[in-house]
Amino acid sequence: MISRVLNCARRIFMPNKRLLMGMAMMVIVIIIVSSKVGYMQTAKYVEKMFSSVSSKSADFVNNPEDSKSADFVNNPEDSKSAKFFNVEWADESVAEMLKQRVRVLIWVMTSPQSLPRARAVKKTWGTKCDLLLFFSSANNTEIPTIGLDVKEGREHLFGKTAQAFDYIYENYFPLADWFMKADDDTFVVVENLRHFLYDKNASEPLLTGHRFDLSHLDVSHQSGGAGYVLSKEALRRYGTRRRKPPECIAKSTNEDVEMSRCLQQLGVTLLSSFDDKRRSHFHPYQPVFHVGTDDISEHAISFHHITPQQMSVLYYYIYRFRPFGLSYKFG
Repeated sequence: MISRVLNCARRIFMPNKRLLMGMAMMVIVIIIVSSKVGYMQTAKYVEKMFSSVSSKSADFVNNPEDSKSADFVNNPEDSKSAKFFNVEWADESVAEMLKQRVRVLIWVMTSPQSLPRARAVKKTWGTKCDLLLFFSSANNTEIPTIGLDVKEGREHLFGKTAQAFDYIYENYFPLADWFMKADDDTFVVVENLRHFLYDKNASEPLLTGHRFDLSHLDVSHQSGGAGYVLSKEALRRYGTRRRKPPECIAKSTNEDVEMSRCLQQLGVTLLSSFDDKRRSHFHPYQPVFHVGTDDISEHAISFHHITPQQMSVLYYYIYRFRPFGLSYKFG
């Protein structure tokens, strides 16, 4: 039965590869029918079905310009079939629209000892940013980095982050609506970040990222390594009220915990980053610990603990690797 079906399909579809989408629909029908009536009856049904469409298919192959099917290939956005298949066409105009409407500043925490990682960020996903800043304990003209008056070391990370946000509030506040902090070993898919933020209100006091609710801590917080995002109102509250004790006095050396605690004391809300299928956008670990599980969104925003070499690989696969001839996917 299978060989008979394949022979019929080959006669109809292989002369023109643009009909492969139609072939996929036929396969779906075969599966459904065979489950209902059995394989032998299915073979007869399929042959009859194929013969009934063969003449129309031949018209498309020989005269594609005169075929209604050509409308789907040449003008997929105008075709009812496109809606049926839920086709997501590769259209950079959507990403460009989001770039114009969602203003995001991303700043990266680095150090004099980890400049190779900062270079990797700048050469890969950093090229997709509207505004990209690097903060360190020393100035560097190559990257460049903005030097802060702070010592390096884990115990100084909160102070380093606090000074960076102070600097951004004083110098860049009017230029963006969202402000993301990332590490120099964080990989960010900026287009997905804009997509996630598009329907959010920057005038509300919001903090989003990968949320941790750890039993040994007295506060929920957004992961620093995965990157977290402040709305414009959240940064405004931080910039105008942070220095008023006791709202933002650090109780530990955990930068992300203390920043989340500080912002919540200022009335900032922790915004969930899960999609409608309960899959996360921000990820505090490498992709190998997430891919293949049910917790990763297809529009993932970030991954942590990414080496410079891995950044180059991720950048290639995300932005350059494409199967030839395919500009869509089935939802």
